[in-house]
Amino acid sequence: MAYVIAFDMLFGEMREARGVARMMFKFSARLKESLAKYLADNNVKDITQLKPETPKSAIYPRYVRVNTLKATTEEVIKVLEAERFKLEEYEAGEISQKTFLKKLRSFRPTTFFRDYHVPDMLVFHPTVMFHGHHLEKSGKVVLQDKASCLPSLLLNPPPGSTVIDACAAPGMKTSHLAALMENDGKIFAVDIHPERCKTMEGLLKHFGTTCTEAVNLDFVQISADDERYSEATHILVDPTCSGSGVTNKLRNSKKKNRKTAEADKQRLQKLKGLQATLLKHAMSFPKVERIVYSTCSLNMEEDEEVVQEAIKAFASTFVVRPYSKVLPRWKGSGKPRYAVGPNCLRSFPEKHRTNGFFVAVIERFTSADAEAAQNGSAEAPEDALAANLTEDVEKEKPTPSANGEKPSSGSKKKRKRKGEVATEHWSAGPGFQAEESAGGSAGKKKRNN
Repeated sequence: MAYVIAFDMLFGEMREARGVARMMFKFSARLKESLAKYLADNNVKDITQLKPETPKSAIYPRYVRVNTLKATTEEVIKVLEAERFKLEEYEAGEISQKTFLKKLRSFRPTTFFRDYHVPDMLVFHPTVMFHGHHLEKSGKVVLQDKASCLPSLLLNPPPGSTVIDACAAPGMKTSHLAALMENDGKIFAVDIHPERCKTMEGLLKHFGTTCTEAVNLDFVQISADDERYSEATHILVDPTCSGSGVTNKLRNSKKKNRKTAEADKQRLQKLKGLQATLLKHAMSFPKVERIVYSTCSLNMEEDEEVVQEAIKAFASTFVVRPYSKVLPRWKGSGKPRYAVGPNCLRSFPEKHRTNGFFVAVIERFTSADAEAAQNGSAEAPEDALAANLTEDVEKEKPTPSANGEKPSSGSKKKRKRKGEVATEHWSAGPGFQAEESAGGSAGKKKRNN
């Protein structure tokens, strides 16, 4: 009751009161003074800033990536500190991911952090708004969710590389790639939609990229033998997906009936086919060394199953590398029921305080991998395939024991779902590959437009 009365005194139109409320009303002036001081101390100009759009939104911070093509992180921090923001420092080597994420559960609106995982990323309170801020208008900062930065960070092309961003619009990841490459090299930002491609051109110009070229084409229609694109050593495939990991969609999702669920299932299968086609096409480029496949989806159909299908089509050619080799501090991997799962990165909204994302790092199988396999320090591709990508396992035939008794039911192998590994305790080593499909890379289907 006291909370209700206090709220009405501060934000309502209470002019007089009786009983307990009358007693509290005597302190209304002091309460209002305390509120005014709190708002001033926390740089809150309007009380509506104290109320997030939804209760859950308070757990997801605001992420801002410093555009290093136009400013350094230290320069941006100095500007923010001059505007009454305060950087809370910490030693990344001395705290864990769990400790950092706990800090993001409750901190003052004027406090901000350097991100624990992504370099040049700053983390702010959910109520802080940067739309229209002079740093955003000048292109010195990019309003980009943390999870959306992970694909570019894991692709990590060195300066001078030739890169293809296969589904580039609106261009946030492309601009991040350009920053990582220090504008040195070439990035083909490919997108099938003319309007989105035109918008992307303007955005990339705003962010100061000089090594990017917008290409209005369907990626699968670009020949891997075209001399203009065949030199690509790094490819990012971030295709259209269900978006089931986006926090706004998660908050607004409603309980589905059987008809809606069936429609969603059919849509997932269509998306999966498109996604697999794009990834397999990327794997057909002759000089590509590293491919990153990513989605903002939590669905295994669009994630592990797509990667496993693509790997299966290119025997002894590509391998799924552990994401931890590039991002060792990140804790959160793919589904262990799939052979590729342990090496893939996953972000979960409730756990990581960001959008849900899936990222797989795929690299060409090298001579060093082959040598390691021969020396016994890694599985040969064919052995990994036989152990982990077998089709449905048939039940073992009963074998009489030494005393003639029938074997127990526990000796039978457990049947598994199609596409899953035979055991959940598999460690995806550098030699993991899969049998080439009958059609190989030439057997991939073209996407229907």
